[in-house]
Amino acid sequence: MLILKVPDMSCGHCVKTITMAVHALAPEALVHCDVASKVVKLGGEFDPVQIENSIKQAGYHPEILES
Repeated sequence: MLILKVPDMSCGHCVKTITMAVHALAPEALVHCDVASKVVKLGGEFDPVQIENSIKQAGYHPEILES
C-alpha cells in the first residue's frame, strides 16, 4: 500500500483528477482519497515514484508517507 499526503487536495474535482492521474499509470490500482485528512491511499502494483510524479504533473504536491 502506498500512502500519500496531498496538502492541496480540497474537493471532489481534486479527487477525480488525482484518481485519473493514478489510473493513467496503474489502471487496476485501488484509490481511496480522504479530502478531510488530505491523504490518498493506493493499493495494487505500481512504481510509487511514478505515481507521485503523475500526481505532480496533474498539478498537486504529493508527499509519500508510506510505501
